[in-house]
Amino acid sequence: MKIGVFVLSLLLMSTAAMASVDRSVLLIDDIKTEQAKIRVDVESRKAPYDDLSASERSELLAKQSRMLNMLDGKQSTDELNEQQKTEVFNTLEWIESVANNSADERIVCERRAILGSTRKERICKTAGQWREEREAARNMMDAGGICSDCKNN
Repeated sequence: MKIGVFVLSLLLMSTAAMASVDRSVLLIDDIKTEQAKIRVDVESRKAPYDDLSASERSELLAKQSRMLNMLDGKQSTDELNEQQKTEVFNTLEWIESVANNSADERIVCERRAILGSTRKERICKTAGQWREEREAARNMMDAGGICSDCKNN
C-alpha cells in the first residue's frame, strides 16, 4: 500500500513539474534553431534553396531577419500581440512554401472583425483558397451577380 502511495505521489509531482514547463518557450527556441539552419542552407545554396534567384534569396533572408528580430528577447509567444503572432506564423509558412516550391499550398492567416462584435477572429486558409475567393468575388461583381434581379433604370 505504501509503495502505491509513493508511486502515485511521484507521478503527481512529475506531472506538476511537466505542467510548469512553458511549451511556447520551447517553440520559440525551436523556431530560432530551425531558422538558423535554413539561413545557412540558403546562404550556401543547399537544396531545397539551391534554385532560388538572388532576389528570392534576399527576400527570404529579409523576412526571416524581420521575424527573428520580432522574437528577439522574448521568452514566450505570449509576449507577442495578435498581429505579431499572425505575422510570425505567416512568415514561417511562406519560408516553408519557398522550400517546397508550393506557394499555393502555404497557409495564410488574417484577423477579421466579427460582424456585430468588437472581437476579432483568426481565419486561416491556403494561399490558393484566398486567391480563388478573390477571383470568385471579382467574377460575381463583373457579372452583376450580387443583384441579379435588380433592374437597371
